[in-house]
Amino acid sequence: MNDHPLEIPGHLTLTAGEGGLPKILVESAFSRAEIYLHGAHVTQFQKHGEPPLLFMSAASEFAAGKPIRGGVPVIFPWFGGRDGHPAHGFARTTEWELVSTAILPSQAVQLILRLPDPDGYEVDFVVTVGDQLSMELRVTNTSEQPFTFENCLHTYFHISSISDISITGLSNTQYHDKVADLVATEGHEPIRFQGEMDRVYFNTTATTEIADPGFGRKICIAKSGSQSTVVWNPWIAKSIRMPDFGDEEFVGMVCVESGNVADDQITLPPGDRAVLAVNLSSESLFI
Repeated sequence: MNDHPLEIPGHLTLTAGEGGLPKILVESAFSRAEIYLHGAHVTQFQKHGEPPLLFMSAASEFAAGKPIRGGVPVIFPWFGGRDGHPAHGFARTTEWELVSTAILPSQAVQLILRLPDPDGYEVDFVVTVGDQLSMELRVTNTSEQPFTFENCLHTYFHISSISDISITGLSNTQYHDKVADLVATEGHEPIRFQGEMDRVYFNTTATTEIADPGFGRKICIAKSGSQSTVVWNPWIAKSIRMPDFGDEEFVGMVCVESGNVADDQITLPPGDRAVLAVNLSSESLFI
């Protein structure tokens, strides 16, 4: 692949990835990352000396028109299914444009990708790779009418074992259990997994944490501009039904997703901007 004018020698390179899809390799003083232009999809973030933070399925398809399974899919402008349209919107299967790169004073590397061919709105995705992984999905309404949409950063985390981890930060929060099809309120105990889980927590701006004794680390998911948190693991039966996901891969992953879905969807007045920001960090569980 020819040199790209926005490459930064030693820190940011555009190259051919899986399936020949263009991807960006990022090296910072603290970590490394990979971002595909296909879907503006972050497929890797790994701090030096730590296991990868993000899970990627070995069965993922890397092909035009197909979503990538794992990492951080960008969900926009709708969440879930929609008759006659692709699930989770079109942003995750569109090739985005790289429009800006920089090394920040913190020595983190930042890049901005843009959704092409806007129709009454502009969408930028800002990724900052440093000691933490920071992401901002910026949506601006450039039309003369209100614009209603859902968004989500559908993050897959790499964990040691789904049976051993726990999630905190969502106590007393109402959620829709999509597996049991009921509405309930989370209790005070940490969330643990004994089967398929697909929950949408509403009206919450809380920071959540994943405690992973097997990897000896704690993952912190801090967010702003988000009223919804989704917690998902497909477990056994659904994993088998998913063609782009390994039958046993549910053991090593969990999704904790930040966004605005269902009743938390956003209606943006003309000229306004909404920013969904997510900051992912990790530290030793035993400090």
